[in-house]
Amino acid sequence: MSFAAIRRWRRSSSARFATIFLLLYGAASISLFAFVHYRAIANFNAQTDEWLARETVKLPATLPRADVIERVVRHNRADVHHLRPFGLFDSAGRRLSGAPAALPLDQPEGQAFEMANVTSRGEVDLRAMIVPLANGDRFLVAQDLRESRAFATDLVLTIIWGGLGLLVLGLSGSVLLALAQESRVRRLTQGLHAIMAGRLDARLTPSPRRDELDDLTLEVNRMLDEVQRLMLEVKAAGDNIAHDMRTPLTRLLANLRQADDGAASAPGMAVVIGDAVEEVTGMIGMFDALLRIAEMDEGARRQGFRMLDLSRVVADAADFHEVAALERGISITRRVPDDVAFEGDADLLFEAVGNLVDNSIKYTPEGGQIVISLEAGPILTVADDGPGIPAEQRDKVLGRFHRVETSRSQPGNGLGLPLVAAIARIHRLELRIGDCAPGCVATLAAL
Repeated sequence: MSFAAIRRWRRSSSARFATIFLLLYGAASISLFAFVHYRAIANFNAQTDEWLARETVKLPATLPRADVIERVVRHNRADVHHLRPFGLFDSAGRRLSGAPAALPLDQPEGQAFEMANVTSRGEVDLRAMIVPLANGDRFLVAQDLRESRAFATDLVLTIIWGGLGLLVLGLSGSVLLALAQESRVRRLTQGLHAIMAGRLDARLTPSPRRDELDDLTLEVNRMLDEVQRLMLEVKAAGDNIAHDMRTPLTRLLANLRQADDGAASAPGMAVVIGDAVEEVTGMIGMFDALLRIAEMDEGARRQGFRMLDLSRVVADAADFHEVAALERGISITRRVPDDVAFEGDADLLFEAVGNLVDNSIKYTPEGGQIVISLEAGPILTVADDGPGIPAEQRDKVLGRFHRVETSRSQPGNGLGLPLVAAIARIHRLELRIGDCAPGCVATLAAL
């Protein structure tokens, strides 16, 4: 592993988390093993103390010294390995029979204690108990602690080797985890570099695991989709502005030149000025619509959202445009229930519904019908029996300045539906254009 790779591994959050977990697990394991060791020694001592107490109880305190010595000799002869020696001592602590060679005088009687005993095999540790006899002698029962200490030593060694094995496995696992995560992050970084280099259609590739990093990858891809959409809209908007502004600016220039040559009469001059004002007003309206769409995309209006009755908003928008519909002989049918609660901006929703109704009025032939429906969800539809929109154009008309060829003769700048789509996005709604066979149906539905 190179020095740079080691530095990256040290900076890796995965390696850091794995190391912290390893340290915590190691501390917990050491505490657990220490507790097991302590409890094992305590259990051995408890079993030994139980045997010591049982052996001392077996010996009557009034038994004559000769009988006690005989019992000590008989027991020690049977104890071939000298693991459980008996001893008898007088009141002064001098040995009368058995082992050990000396009696510790500072130990309490009837309680277990540990002592050292020097034998031909060297010094050994004993756990012993002293019981006084009626004649003043002291009877000692002991057990060699070498077996229990050897088990404790084996247990400690097992704990150490097991801990080292866990440490190696943990470090190996943390390194592998860090390298795997670093590889995934490197692939994601390469994808981002490709996008920054100008490949707007490039996307990050998630892994099959679908973990939290993949969730983040999918969210980044959604963000990139939105960024690409906005950038394409900006590019298309620039092209369409240049295309759509060329005609009114040319007409405005012609009117101004006509007014500038001084040949026009006063009534003619008024007509020229009126036409110029109308052209400028149309251009200002176009830029106002663009600014409104930009405001919607920024989401600044969400701060003013509140609970409202969407039924009332839809009814008000229908009432506002009903006069224009009646002038063209178009009937508006409403299928709107009472009290459909929704959180949003009443003014924006009124504008969105109004734009959909105004579009339907604009393209519905005289004597036609417009149907406005609202359901809980919410799901709002505005359907008409006009010429409709071709299937291949339905997504494009939601882009700025795009207009269907058959509608070029109608007044407008191609910003009505994009404005409705922008208002829908900040309300967590989706605008869909469909076929009403005949006619067109526009649907606002919750995502």
